[in-house]
Amino acid sequence: MERLFSEIYNRYFQIVGLLLAKRGTISPGMLRDTVQKYGFGESMLFLLPGLSQNRWGLFEETEGGLRSKIPGGVSMPLSRLQKRWLKAVLKDPRACLFLEADQQRAIEETLADAAPLFHYEDFRYFDRFSDGDDYTDKAYRRHFRVIKNAIYHKQLLRIRYEARAGRITRLTVRPRYLEYSVKNDCFRLLCEATGKSRIREYILRISRMKSVEVSGTGPAPDTVGDRSLAGYGIGIRAQSDIKKEPFTEEKTQEKVTLVIRDQRNAVERVMLQFTGYRKNTLRLEDDSYRCEIFYDKDDETELLIEILSFGPAVRVIGNEHFIRLVKERLQRQKALAECRGGST
Repeated sequence: MERLFSEIYNRYFQIVGLLLAKRGTISPGMLRDTVQKYGFGESMLFLLPGLSQNRWGLFEETEGGLRSKIPGGVSMPLSRLQKRWLKAVLKDPRACLFLEADQQRAIEETLADAAPLFHYEDFRYFDRFSDGDDYTDKAYRRHFRVIKNAIYHKQLLRIRYEARAGRITRLTVRPRYLEYSVKNDCFRLLCEATGKSRIREYILRISRMKSVEVSGTGPAPDTVGDRSLAGYGIGIRAQSDIKKEPFTEEKTQEKVTLVIRDQRNAVERVMLQFTGYRKNTLRLEDDSYRCEIFYDKDDETELLIEILSFGPAVRVIGNEHFIRLVKERLQRQKALAECRGGST
């Protein structure tokens, strides 16, 4: 019970809390559906068997399934370790993007008796770019909140954006969601605009937005006056910060298949690292796990770097294209190491 991420209020505890709050008999089907709905893909491997077998003695076994011993549910206070961790997270410069000033003050007052578990100044990053976003910039914070509210209320946005070669373009878009890039230390907006014949998707870096305004609701035009967006130098993300391509509701994703050796908490670390990806996980007979990760082509390089960071604990067995990328990356790394060794 001393570990932070195996403690109260994490996803598994929330699922168990939901089940404990249920009145009446919990059938096996209801148990499975609850875990599948609120858990991760791998929860069916780890959590469901423990609940089905009543391994923790939280339920009474009945003829039709299980019955909660605490039908009213449970409410647990924060542990000291959790308070210290939350105090540290509150010091993260990105926290101000999601919390209003009064909310941040109220949380700080609640955690007044807790010392931060760590300080961000203690970390030195060697695997990400140094030109990340300035999260303390007032305009950046204002743009982020306008976007966040527009996503929630399904509103259109008018954005002045600095595209390639410093050109300023104006777009009216429907925001879909925000994404954070660990490698680039920046937030990006994924949005869409309606053209003459199809819907197109764009990825805009928030730090390049000069202004962001709400523009009501409805379809988003792809032109500004009589001028097409193509005239502003908007191209593929490899050439600039904006991606332009046909958009479909079910966008095709690539799949990479891994075999994870259950050593040094590798399975838990992999699942935590790739929480943001859709996954299928299967336990194998030799105490290892087969994991399929689905990803967008644009995230391929970032995913490759993250997978290689686990070393021999993770082996890539598919697809062939991704295996070739792994081999090329390792060969370049080997040649670089030999070059450095020869120069010394």
